Amino acid sequence: MLTDVLITIYIVLLAFTTFYAVYYAFLGVIGLFMRKQKYPIVEDKLKFCLFVPCHNEQDVIAATIENYVKLQYNPELFDIYFIADNCTDETAKRAREAIEKYGMKNFYVMERNVDDPMKKGKPHALNWGIQTLEAGDGFYKKYDLFMIFDADNFTDSDILRHVNSQYLSIKEEKRPALIQTYLDSKNKDNMIARGYYVAYRFTNGFFQLPRYKLGLVPGIGGTGFAITTEFLNEIGGFHCTSLVEDMEIQTIATLKGRRIAYNHNVRIYDEKPTGIKASAVQKTRWSQGHWFVFFKFGWRLILKMFNPKEIKFFFKRFDCLIYLSSILLLFASGLTLLYSIGLLIAGIRPDIVYLPTIILSVFSTLLLPISSLLDGKKREKKRVLIDLIPNLIATWIHSVIYYYACIVGLLKCRNQKVWKKTQHKVTSMESTGVELEEVEAPVETVEESAPKAAEILQEIAATENEAEKSNYGQN
Repeated sequence: MLTDVLITIYIVLLAFTTFYAVYYAFLGVIGLFMRKQKYPIVEDKLKFCLFVPCHNEQDVIAATIENYVKLQYNPELFDIYFIADNCTDETAKRAREAIEKYGMKNFYVMERNVDDPMKKGKPHALNWGIQTLEAGDGFYKKYDLFMIFDADNFTDSDILRHVNSQYLSIKEEKRPALIQTYLDSKNKDNMIARGYYVAYRFTNGFFQLPRYKLGLVPGIGGTGFAITTEFLNEIGGFHCTSLVEDMEIQTIATLKGRRIAYNHNVRIYDEKPTGIKASAVQKTRWSQGHWFVFFKFGWRLILKMFNPKEIKFFFKRFDCLIYLSSILLLFASGLTLLYSIGLLIAGIRPDIVYLPTIILSVFSTLLLPISSLLDGKKREKKRVLIDLIPNLIATWIHSVIYYYACIVGLLKCRNQKVWKKTQHKVTSMESTGVELEEVEAPVETVEESAPKAAEILQEIAATENEAEKSNYGQN
């Protein structure tokens, strides 16, 4: 009797993990054969508002601004606001100095200081910035797209041009509410940072891209994503309440039946922790938010899925539910492996335990490091054999830390107010072994875009000596 119960539990766990394995394998195959993403590069048209929330980022903010100066887009069609949020260092001062150095008339510094600990953090800073602009010269009618970058991020110089072109290439009635660009690592110089790098390779090429190609729901990654101001106005601003505001707004858009697009052609580079403790803190924060969003919105997705009036959104919402519930997979997969080992040691029905355990273990172990090689740039693909073992080790470390974070995150998921900052120090791509490459535009569009890019760069160079301190909406 006891043996039957143990076997039944094992079969349930195995079925759950196998379902996810097959689902992700299906997406991976789609991603493997649908690598290219094409659209014509068109004239700069949409007006962008970029927010860069900063909390004590004095070590990296100048390098970040230097990178954004290189953005290849009509300066009259985008504004960047650096929100110094409750900073106790020289973030605002150094940002103004860098802006003055390059003479950037469309770069601004906003300072926000609040005493209420319940109103601190990135989502509150974003919503405050939107409200401040709307009360001034306007926000919702002034801009077409709103983008969020983190203070440590570098970007491909043509990221705005590609988002503009992709959005305008889609038929008006099918245009998305959000677009997520390729989220890459700024550093991979040790095993902790490399674990993130490997995970991003899988996520972008075998999760994001196939989901978008199949008309499902690509994930929003917290930075490097665009939101239409029309959609923001519809939902009343950036009122996310969790520690994973990106996942929350993605789920809200899916519940409302709005499309989410993904851009595989341009990248934003995010600095990742290099220490075990820092990585555990960050992953725990992500897990806290993930559990919270799962519990808050999971049941709503189920109800919406089976709403007869909105049945056309069934697969999008089902896919979103799979994404939210994927945090359960970490528990189930680890528990399945431990349970299998226990059954084998006890000698209970090894015939139905041994083979599935090997298959799932090999699949989960090799999936990320192998996919990271398939999705790499040309220089990275030449290092297939050299990088395989380091990527494999980094994946194991990454997974162990995530298992810990998921357990702690579940215990802390009620707390969505205490936000622990990840320290940023990396100020160049070259020092980390990550190569910052330009994205190749279609051949027929290079000649069209080159004169405009040259003209913009000349304008920037001509204004370098014009010192103008910017302090918009200082609190």
